[in-house]
Amino acid sequence: MSYSLHSGAKPSKILYLNSEDATQYLATKINDDGTTSPLNCYYQYLLKEPLEIPANQRALISLSSATIPYSFYNIRENVNDILDYKLTNPTTSTIYNGELIIPDGNYDVYSFAQYVVDNLHQDTNPSNRLVYTFTMEYDLDNHKYNYTFTPTGISATDGLTLEFLFDDGPNNIRKCNIEMGFRKRNVGAFTTLSSDNVVDINGSVHGVYVRSNLVSDGTLDTQNGTFSNIMARLPINVNPGGIIFTTPNEATFKSIVDMRSLSSVTIRLTDDRNRLLDLNGLHFQIAIQIDFIYAQRPHVLPDAQKRNIDDSFYSVKNDATPQQRIINAQRNNELTEEIQRLERNKRKVGRPRKVGRPKGTTKINNVS
Repeated sequence: MSYSLHSGAKPSKILYLNSEDATQYLATKINDDGTTSPLNCYYQYLLKEPLEIPANQRALISLSSATIPYSFYNIRENVNDILDYKLTNPTTSTIYNGELIIPDGNYDVYSFAQYVVDNLHQDTNPSNRLVYTFTMEYDLDNHKYNYTFTPTGISATDGLTLEFLFDDGPNNIRKCNIEMGFRKRNVGAFTTLSSDNVVDINGSVHGVYVRSNLVSDGTLDTQNGTFSNIMARLPINVNPGGIIFTTPNEATFKSIVDMRSLSSVTIRLTDDRNRLLDLNGLHFQIAIQIDFIYAQRPHVLPDAQKRNIDDSFYSVKNDATPQQRIINAQRNNELTEEIQRLERNKRKVGRPRKVGRPKGTTKINNVS
């Protein structure tokens, strides 16, 4: 969408924001030693000089540029860091429900598989007879994991089984099925198995979403099906440890907002599921562009009038919003009524006949 900027409008503004200069951080994390520290991916900045917007103008908000370090992880605590599994030995009637917690970090397909193989439970109690070998190998041609499970030793003939509980495990909200190549389902007992899908080790984050209080209904978030406060989505086109850049010529979307004064800005970095991205102590910078246009406030019809307008009147598809089409229909009705009123009141051409005037001639002929 394009807007016409007029020379008489208020000059454009640029807000250069650095998370290091935040007035207040709005989220914290718990460290390994039990202490807490602020998350600089979610902060508020109070402007020392509030920005006033004239009553006859409205503001256009857009992300002009951003510099964000790729210091967040692809395996994150409370997001995708637990594998729930179950070992069953029918001979000894032993059932072991385990959870493998995977530490935060930026893994590749090989280091992730190695950690799972090295740390999947091995019971040291001989009476439980839960002895096996487990492998998880990455198939470079198909981009999938190949799994093998083999009971060994005293468990070799016991019918020992292994299951992955991605669906109904106690930690299924923190499951890592996408990273292991599976749909959201329980994986039953197997001896050899290939993952359902291509492995996506970065499945928890495919882009950086910049969210702000400056926009409230400019973009549709399919997670909840409503318009949200997303200002921009930045693609991740660098490797972990790099810097994610976006430049002004990429800022094509502008959100028009109706506010009279701007005194504070709230910024939040999330993944595509609206989960905070922990930059692990590093700071980021963004620039927000504010343009000004002359605009009338939108005319909102009462619900009763909306219900009386038949939307099926529009037989030709167009790109107008339902609200705009309602407004257009109302204007058409008003125009039609005005034309009919003018037709009724239009003066007819010709001399009108006076009331009481007899029909025919009134001429008197003189008789000589």
